[in-house]
Amino acid sequence: MGLLAGGLNNILGPRILAAIGGTGYAIYAAAQYNIFKVQGGDDSAPIPDSANTFSIFSGAYIGLCAGMLWAAQGQICLTYPTESQKGTFFATFWVIFNLGAVLGNTISTALSWGAGSSGVAMNDAMYLIFIILMAGGSIVAFLIQPPGTIIREDQTQVETPPTNVLREFVEVLKLFTNPAMLTILIPCMSSNWFYTYQFGPFGDNFSGRSNGLKAIFYWLSQAGGAWVLGNMFLDNTKYSRTTRAWTGCYIMAGTTLAFFGGGAAFQYASVSNGWTDKGNHFDAGDNFGSFFGPFLLYVCYGLYDAFFQVYTNYLIGAISNDSETLSRYAGFYKGTQSGAGGISWALNGFVFTASKGNALTPTTQFWVMVVPCVISVFFFAIFCKVFVKDTTEEHAEQGSSIKAH
Repeated sequence: MGLLAGGLNNILGPRILAAIGGTGYAIYAAAQYNIFKVQGGDDSAPIPDSANTFSIFSGAYIGLCAGMLWAAQGQICLTYPTESQKGTFFATFWVIFNLGAVLGNTISTALSWGAGSSGVAMNDAMYLIFIILMAGGSIVAFLIQPPGTIIREDQTQVETPPTNVLREFVEVLKLFTNPAMLTILIPCMSSNWFYTYQFGPFGDNFSGRSNGLKAIFYWLSQAGGAWVLGNMFLDNTKYSRTTRAWTGCYIMAGTTLAFFGGGAAFQYASVSNGWTDKGNHFDAGDNFGSFFGPFLLYVCYGLYDAFFQVYTNYLIGAISNDSETLSRYAGFYKGTQSGAGGISWALNGFVFTASKGNALTPTTQFWVMVVPCVISVFFFAIFCKVFVKDTTEEHAEQGSSIKAH
């Protein structure tokens, strides 16, 4: 849906796509609440087939909805700003996006903290609050302004030429022959790849209540990191756009080495010291000293995720100002990102499993996470060298005569 939604967004507009897309999150939360209820709050209790079926359906449905919602978001963040604001627009979105996670984790952690290291983070009230807020998001989406009514800060107008289903389908297929999109393909695919390790083997090192605590600061670091890179570096108009793009590339290279170097040190130390033994969890309340190091590393992982997402979107936005084109680019980014993310989860959920006798060790999963990110840095550099210019000249066939500065 991510791949198709860029074209669908050009036909229906971001208002409709965001409204439909928002419904998936409420349905998904309802499915998880259903499981919570049938288990009686005990996640080790059996789950009836009907609850599993609803859960699987909700996962597929939220995937369809997310494709639509992120295509709409991508067009807005990449099309509405001028060339000198694209980092800030996406960073602003990323801050708001992650503050929702901060709020949710703060509430759940506060509710579960008194229950001790094995405290349950969710209850009926929390689920219902989330479901209502998510459903409300679909209604609020109808307040989004259509692209054709937007006047940028430099007084250029966002153009929305007429289109149709066949044209959009053909143009989406052409993305796989587009040199710029093929160059950014590996970074797009890598941008959610590391979640399998971070939310899986690494996250499993923490107790229930400490999971919520570390998540608060993980998402806070995402918000702060996005603003620092997007606003302070990528949109710093004291320097040319090519200089800013290369600065971002250097930051990505440095943080890849630093953060994953620290991650490797932790992973090997945890194996040799037995930190990852079953039942052995870091807990901020019982032993803050042992909790702090892994907690700080997790915060760095959140910072890196924000840098990766902001920088990838910035590069995509740097090669066009055209509304139609950027909508398809946003769909390409989300589609390939989600496709690779699905593969990453499938490898650990279906292919390499304990039941088949070939489960990947946490250390192996760490390196599976790292390698695509390292490779992505080289593609970032190639993209900067070949495609990023100080200003964007639109081609006539892209349907826009805008030259934004």
